[in-house]
Amino acid sequence: MKTNIIKRIKMESLNTTITIDELQALIEDAVYKATTSLEIGNYKLITENELSKRLNLSKVTLHKYRKEGMIPYINIGRTIRYNFSEVVKSMNNRK
Repeated sequence: MKTNIIKRIKMESLNTTITIDELQALIEDAVYKATTSLEIGNYKLITENELSKRLNLSKVTLHKYRKEGMIPYINIGRTIRYNFSEVVKSMNNRK
């Protein structure tokens, strides 16, 4: 018979006071980090906006290419990221 063990972690509450400017800076930093390039391992992942600008293609065209399997992409949460070098490689192979 399998026994389920539940670990209880004591969570201590911490109250901190910050100014509106500090809160705004934290939010802006989080948004910036969520919408710019990511480096995971040896891969530099870029946003759809960046890829669109680099390739001079519309977001609609990128969506079409994704749907048709023409370009590789990665879902990270609710966002889509691209490895630019892999995208260029796959597009060159299709020509």
